[in-house]
Amino acid sequence: MIDGALDDALWRNEPISEPFITYNPTRGDILPQHTEVWVACDDENLYFAFRCHDSEADRIRTTITQRDNIFADDWVGISLDALGTRQTSYDLFVNPSGIQGDILTSAVSGEDLAPDFVWESAGRVTAEGYEVEMKVPLRSIRFRSGREVRMGILFWRRISRLGVSGSWPELPAGTSVFASHAPLLFEELRAPLLLEFLPSVTWGSNRERQSTSAWADRDISRDLGISMKYGLTSAVTAEATWNPDFSQVESDAFQAEVNRRYDVFYEEKRPFFMEGVDIFDFALIGHGYMGTVLHTRNIVDPLWGGKLTGTVGQASFGLLGAGDEWPGYAWEGAENPNLGKQAQFLIGRGKYSLGRDSYVGLLYSGRTFAGHENAVVGADTRLWFGERTTASLGVLGSSTTDVGGAAAHGTSVQATYNYATRGFGAAAAFEHYDRTFAMDSAFLNRTGVDNGWIWLSPNFYPENERLGWLHRWSPELVLSRTRDHVTDRSDEYYSLALSTFMTRQGNLRLEYGYSREWWQDRFFDQVSLALNGGVQLWRWLGFGGHVALSDGIYYWSDPAYAGKSRSAGLECNLQPNARFSQGLFVYHEHFRRADSGARVYEVNIVVSRTTYQFNRYFFVRGLAQYDSSQRRLLTDFLASFTLIPGTVMHLGYGSIYDRGVWNAGQYVAGRGSLTELRRGIFFKASYLWRF
Repeated sequence: MIDGALDDALWRNEPISEPFITYNPTRGDILPQHTEVWVACDDENLYFAFRCHDSEADRIRTTITQRDNIFADDWVGISLDALGTRQTSYDLFVNPSGIQGDILTSAVSGEDLAPDFVWESAGRVTAEGYEVEMKVPLRSIRFRSGREVRMGILFWRRISRLGVSGSWPELPAGTSVFASHAPLLFEELRAPLLLEFLPSVTWGSNRERQSTSAWADRDISRDLGISMKYGLTSAVTAEATWNPDFSQVESDAFQAEVNRRYDVFYEEKRPFFMEGVDIFDFALIGHGYMGTVLHTRNIVDPLWGGKLTGTVGQASFGLLGAGDEWPGYAWEGAENPNLGKQAQFLIGRGKYSLGRDSYVGLLYSGRTFAGHENAVVGADTRLWFGERTTASLGVLGSSTTDVGGAAAHGTSVQATYNYATRGFGAAAAFEHYDRTFAMDSAFLNRTGVDNGWIWLSPNFYPENERLGWLHRWSPELVLSRTRDHVTDRSDEYYSLALSTFMTRQGNLRLEYGYSREWWQDRFFDQVSLALNGGVQLWRWLGFGGHVALSDGIYYWSDPAYAGKSRSAGLECNLQPNARFSQGLFVYHEHFRRADSGARVYEVNIVVSRTTYQFNRYFFVRGLAQYDSSQRRLLTDFLASFTLIPGTVMHLGYGSIYDRGVWNAGQYVAGRGSLTELRRGIFFKASYLWRF
């Protein structure tokens, strides 16, 4: 029984009792509190247990909260390379109350918090610290069945009040987690049959206001959908879905979208796309113009979807297809001749492990709709050189045919270099995009450019006892340059920064930047100064914030003009007990013309989130978001029950208020008081059947 008490016969063997070594923010020190770990298995599950000694047990921070919201607490966890390929790991975490967090880590793109796996956990605080048990069903992980099954394992522990994390085995600077995994050998481990059905039902009622006293009739929606997953082998899985429930439970958090040169990125939240998406990651550069090659939000409203993912030997692969009923093309005038047609997506990916966490890979991305076709093929690799150096290279080629039959071809290249030791880190990156390069599945902000940057940062670890609250301080230098093929002009950016890392999870960063940007046939010189940081001041109060002063460009004017931007934000979370939390986020930004000082715009965003967690399965939450730039208030109330990922029930009510007045039966936006224009209620439920 998984109850957090380590009194079962399973835990009577000798534990792993090696000291944990710090990796963040310090490196190479022995973690102050001792940790013992046990590992066991049977025909259906893997088991892990932790006994975390703590000389100040009354200062352990733990909460009863929703999944993946534990990382400000004390916690322990595992990193499990179940396939032994050093390419992907299941990172499973538990706080002292037994609440879970899970991350899928990829050698290509790093950590992804979106996936949720089915596993069990329990924890309890004791007089000597706390204890945790974990049960991981073999159905929930991919591994190679056999007489000898080899995996990789690493154990984590976080002490929140110190703001320090440690691991065993040690995770040295400049090495990946895959290179630090200890070997884990199981005998006669066979994968049970994996067969899952996930039926879902959605019901919604929405109304819009027609006048000051009347509402339109209710728009009722009802939907049924089903998804299926089948394990062809212990390491290859097929998934299919028809009419899936791809609506979101909660609205996207407001982001300031005024005067932005590029689109704002919103993360994927739909379960079908989140699971197994790491296989489709491609070697791109950080802080580049392409955020991801597969931005699944481009698949807006799929009628159907299918995935085939898995590993055979040292090779892993993925195939994703979907039919999108909402291609998103605007149409004016006569009847849209493409009404009812679907956009078809097909994404294919393959990787071959070269040992360590090096690989070579291939990618195909295709989208077709109403005579428009876009196809992209690419290859990428990541290689280790010595103990501290990695490099990656990716090449993409696109072919696009428009409705009239005109064709265009383009190329993209991405390259990175990284070097790190305990005392020094360095990185460099370069990307190139032809003017005619296009990728319909990607989140891509700009083409026709060459872009590159260099980052340098030494690390210092104070040993003075009087500075015991300061773990590390790191100065940073960034040099960046972008060459535009169209204008034959270059943008430049330089910055100097100082980052500090302290106890109580404290951090503080001061940054000075200078940029020279070409826009609308002229250069704009810009200077910026920013300060940001955060701290978990007490167990019940954490907060963070930023202040930024900078020169800027008003992009939404023709011609554009220079100005002064000022922004500030504050975020705090009040948690007086383990079950209740109150979060508040406040953001302000305004922009003035440089020549006259006249205010051009002002944005104020306020978000209040109130949550009460009855137990690990059930919570209620109230959310209010106001954005002054849109003159809009959004309110959401949600009651949510999650037994396991997939078996869920949600009941929600939401409304939207806009600032405006009614004039002769017509609504005039932009002035007057807040008026409720839309309201809706929804119910969603699904049940995961596992055989």
